[in-house]
Amino acid sequence: MTSIIEVAIAVPLHNTFDYLCNQKVVIGARVKVPFGQKKVIGIVLSHKNKSKFEKLRSVEEVIDSEALLSESVLDFLFWSSNYYHHPIGEVLSNAIPKNLRLGKPAVIKKLSEIKNSISPTILSLTSEQEDAVAEIINYKDSFNGFLLHGVTGSGKTEVYLRVTEKLLEEGKQVLVLVPEIGLTPQMIDRFGKRVNGRVVAVHSQLNETQKQDAYLMAKSGEAKVVLGTRSAIFTSLPNLGLIIVDEEHDGSFKQQSNFRYSARDLSFIRAKLANIPLILGTATPSLETLKNVADKKLTKLVLNNRPGNAIMPDVNLIDMRSQPVEALSNPLVAKIKHYLKEDKQVMLFINRRGYAPIFFCTDCGWRSECSSCDSTLVFHRNVNRLKCHHCGIEKVPESSCPSCKNQNLKILGYGTERLEENLESYFPDATVIRIDRDTTRRKKSFSAHLEKINSGAPCIIVGTQMLAKGHDFSNLAFVGVLDVDIGLMSLDYRATEHLAQLLVQVSGRCGRGDYKGEVNIQTRYPNHPIFNFIRSSEYLKYANTLLLEREEAQLPPYAHQALLCANSKNKDAPEKFLNEVVALLNSIDIDSVEIWGPVPGVIEKKSDYYYFNLYLQSSNRNKLHQIIKTFYKHLEKIKVSSSVRWFIDIDPIE
Repeated sequence: MTSIIEVAIAVPLHNTFDYLCNQKVVIGARVKVPFGQKKVIGIVLSHKNKSKFEKLRSVEEVIDSEALLSESVLDFLFWSSNYYHHPIGEVLSNAIPKNLRLGKPAVIKKLSEIKNSISPTILSLTSEQEDAVAEIINYKDSFNGFLLHGVTGSGKTEVYLRVTEKLLEEGKQVLVLVPEIGLTPQMIDRFGKRVNGRVVAVHSQLNETQKQDAYLMAKSGEAKVVLGTRSAIFTSLPNLGLIIVDEEHDGSFKQQSNFRYSARDLSFIRAKLANIPLILGTATPSLETLKNVADKKLTKLVLNNRPGNAIMPDVNLIDMRSQPVEALSNPLVAKIKHYLKEDKQVMLFINRRGYAPIFFCTDCGWRSECSSCDSTLVFHRNVNRLKCHHCGIEKVPESSCPSCKNQNLKILGYGTERLEENLESYFPDATVIRIDRDTTRRKKSFSAHLEKINSGAPCIIVGTQMLAKGHDFSNLAFVGVLDVDIGLMSLDYRATEHLAQLLVQVSGRCGRGDYKGEVNIQTRYPNHPIFNFIRSSEYLKYANTLLLEREEAQLPPYAHQALLCANSKNKDAPEKFLNEVVALLNSIDIDSVEIWGPVPGVIEKKSDYYYFNLYLQSSNRNKLHQIIKTFYKHLEKIKVSSSVRWFIDIDPIE
């Protein structure tokens, strides 16, 4: 008997499509259907008695005999599509691995091994940890959001493990989200050693077969713990009993291309729909999370102390105004020397890779700039190339100035590569380990670096913010922080919040054993208020001052924003398009939404495209979404140039 089914297809259109089907098919299953001149894979959303379209095409093939996406997961994905104003077909496509999107059979190719040597729980909990575990377990059968606010090294992961162990005993599954899977191998290791059941990882470093197997093991209930990056929030888990978001403040939970969702924010909705507890863990809560605590939307649990004999490190400033114009100040060099003599490890943090950020002419001031972006080219000495860190273009450095033809070309500034070279000249006998995107490109190279560090042998670790997250280096006694002042000068209203979080997180990498650690921060602005709070370990006090400033300025989290970004290779086209959008929005009778712009992007030109932004803001979230929905309804009134690409970003963070 032929029926009509509604199908979602991964195309950038906000509508679904109807097809005739002469086979039995369940909602959430995949079907192969004709679409234009192609055959594509779609997801069945509903059965219909009639269609508003007259001539319907027929389904080519029903791929699944049972639902690939359960009703509960479909509800969650529909909510996500509606909130982020993104086509449902593309949202569903984001939720399943590539092989399944291509229509391959939903079968597990290779079961991952379960390690039978589960380590017994031998760590004794602090009273704070015990209270946190007990409070979360009280809500094991109902929704409640928790902020687990613990100082770095206070044992948040142990709380995660204890709660997970208890829930797994009841046949539940647990979803753990981490900012970047490659940076937290010890998290996978610790869950694998402690959990009596299969732990699967979901992240981009896996091949497509591994991603499919992990997804299907989670969907079948075979996997008890799913540990992954932001996309893991969409994993099908029939017995989901808990969601954990580790380092909830981290910007990596926000997807910055195509379907622009926040995995942290979506974790609230998924936990609510499943009626289960949610844990947001961090030493440096985001301002959004702190406001949710103040509004009683989250319960705050606190871990103020490190277990055992570990104590927080001393934080001191080095005033660079009295130091030579070099990356390493004299006091910093002396400290490094001291700790290496003590057979300890030292870490230097500088959030800039490459050798030097500027390649210039000393005679006329010419700088080597990217031809495709509004940015300077960064010099990478080990490959003798100038590279753009935005579009990836690279070239051999000029031998003479293109402007004045003189050969007085020099470099200015420091990156991780130059810092590594300087350290090798200062400390020729020391092992220097550089960790940045350039040294960790090869598969397993990052793990190899971590293995060396975790051996405990004395060394100097140099790296970018890859080092600021989640690492537990037991013999790390000293951390030096370089070039933080750029964060104090930024026009981004979130910059000081992010800088405070970064300083606390970097500082927290040391002093985790019995040895009290030390942190030195080099700055030319030692009197800036941020440093008083960092030195006295009072991040929350600083965050509260920032919250007051945000409230006075009516900025997020006290207001809600949407960004409409347009770009084109024609410089005038995106601004013209956004001005037409402004005219359309002004004709909509919603006066509680402010419209700012259009304005050029922070980097106006990237990869030969010119970017312009339009910001919408309102203290009323519903009004903001209402105006966006109305905009989509009347979009055909605007003549969009074929050269213009545009997107909407809800709750933007950049």
